[in-house]
Amino acid sequence: MKCRSCKSEELRDFLSLNNQPPANAFLKREDFNNERIYPLELTFCSKCLLIQLTDQSFVERDNLFLNYAYASSISGGLRNHFNEFAHKLKESFPNAESVVDIGSNDGILLKPLLEIGFSAIGIEPATNLASIANKNGLDTICSYFDRKTVNKMINKTGNVDIITASNVFAHLENYHEFIENVKLLLNEKGIFIFEVQYFADMLKELTFDNIYHEHVMYYTVHSLVNLFQMHKMNIVDIEKIPTHGGSIRVYVSKDSRPNQNVLSLLQEERSDQIGNFQIMEEFSQKLEINIQEINNLVNKICNENKTIFGYGAPAKSSTIINSIGLNNKHIELIIEDSPLKQGLFTPGSHIPITSPDILLKRKPDYLMIFAWNYADEIIKKVEEKYSKMNYIIPMPELKIIKNKD
Repeated sequence: MKCRSCKSEELRDFLSLNNQPPANAFLKREDFNNERIYPLELTFCSKCLLIQLTDQSFVERDNLFLNYAYASSISGGLRNHFNEFAHKLKESFPNAESVVDIGSNDGILLKPLLEIGFSAIGIEPATNLASIANKNGLDTICSYFDRKTVNKMINKTGNVDIITASNVFAHLENYHEFIENVKLLLNEKGIFIFEVQYFADMLKELTFDNIYHEHVMYYTVHSLVNLFQMHKMNIVDIEKIPTHGGSIRVYVSKDSRPNQNVLSLLQEERSDQIGNFQIMEEFSQKLEINIQEINNLVNKICNENKTIFGYGAPAKSSTIINSIGLNNKHIELIIEDSPLKQGLFTPGSHIPITSPDILLKRKPDYLMIFAWNYADEIIKKVEEKYSKMNYIIPMPELKIIKNKD
């Protein structure tokens, strides 16, 4: 195997989460026997510092994205996040008019962009999500961000001022081609802004649930700087943001220079020895301990004949459940707000997914919040609409919140 970024063969494997199905491959009952699983392993490039899936873990994109079960607008937290992002774009780039959002999902960012006066178009490969966006009046091209699509857009609208891509950059099969397409579509003074999970935060917080087959690459600032320099582009600013348990918002330009935020994060990574392979090995060892702690707690509760429901079936829940080896004997069902997932079963573990209204009929002994980065929002909603519960928060640090009544 060669590094997907620099083509070096100086790769060292450091983590295996065993064989797992794709995290968003939710099932109907009749699909159980046809389910496919793949290794879930990470390797580290000691030359450019990129963390990436091993070749054995790689899954073709058409098996992951053409019919996608994750609709961003279901989450109130994400709606607020992208509304704030849209307004920040307007404040930061007052002369910009045109925006293209890559991986636009159901139009969660397009909507506020249009409302505040931008000309905005989305590009989304998932047919179901692109259809939802277009039905809501949000102009969305159902396609991958390939050269053919870019040429069509340039012929139609010309070069654009801003290109955004939120939680897309980790998913790319060929991101050298992707970056060249960004350069082609962007005007000379334009800005490319993307959000991606930050591997340095993952190392610190042990949030291994962000590791799944859709995420081909896992980035540090060093690896991103190295990548864009290959394409004669510069990272000019970086902000740390809380989405997905720890992410960064990265600003890339064709001509400007890095600001102090970029330089400070580079220094922080050097101080934390992010490029030291021993740090990766220690991360793997700590994860084994965390996974065992969650497993021990769940088994203890089950041995006491107490019931556990899950709440939230994001992709990250699949990594937690399958890494630990849970199934419907441990977690009886999972509650999910998205109608796209209700009535289906979780990948690998085959736990039924249902609507929150099950809580009108049944109250479990514990509610395990797999969408832990929205735990406060979920707990507030559950207790306002249903009743108080005992909660298990599995990440970033395992804890139980007991109902005091």
